[in-house]
Amino acid sequence: MKANFWSLALQKLVENLLSVKVWVIFALLGVSTKMLLMGLMDGATWAAVNGGVISTVFAMREAFKVAKVKSDPTNPESRNMMV
Repeated sequence: MKANFWSLALQKLVENLLSVKVWVIFALLGVSTKMLLMGLMDGATWAAVNGGVISTVFAMREAFKVAKVKSDPTNPESRNMMV
């Protein structure tokens, strides 16, 4: 294991915590959970809302990764990809 493993791990954690997607997920989970506890939302709606939001955020993340790889002119494999 590298000597600076923990400093790199902490840096990655801080970068992720500064990410907008993390704050969106936390905010929507918090608001929907509060609404569930107050009786303004039932369990099925809570699961659908949170599942939809989280899956949409991760799907967009993967879509941006694919778009970045396809548009990278320095990547030799990007020429062989179907657009």
